[in-house]
Amino acid sequence: MNTRLAVVLMSLFATRALAHHAEAMFDRSALLSSSGTVKEFLWANPHTLIYLAVSDASGAPHVVVFECGSASVMKRDGWSRDTIKVGEKLTVSYYPRRDLKPGGMLATATFADGTKLGWRTMGTP
Repeated sequence: MNTRLAVVLMSLFATRALAHHAEAMFDRSALLSSSGTVKEFLWANPHTLIYLAVSDASGAPHVVVFECGSASVMKRDGWSRDTIKVGEKLTVSYYPRRDLKPGGMLATATFADGTKLGWRTMGTP
């Protein structure tokens, strides 16, 4: 009876772990860079998000989303909900999405004064 209960409980937890996409949707073999103006910094779980207004090759503006770690993970790496301000200039290095949509997973953020912050030891795989 205890064995059956243990198997059922392990199955439930394993299913939850598999349901999360992890980082499979990002191409960790390519590191790109983009600069723009912060439109929003969402300090949240399960992922902190940076919304950056950038210009495409023709000069047309659009907003690109960069995914970061959870608020608790980001905090351990020196971030806070006040780290990024709406309206400030920011350059991000990121791992692009595999589906080729704009945006990706943040590796580092470089501020106008040259300060650089990353998560997961500055974005190393």
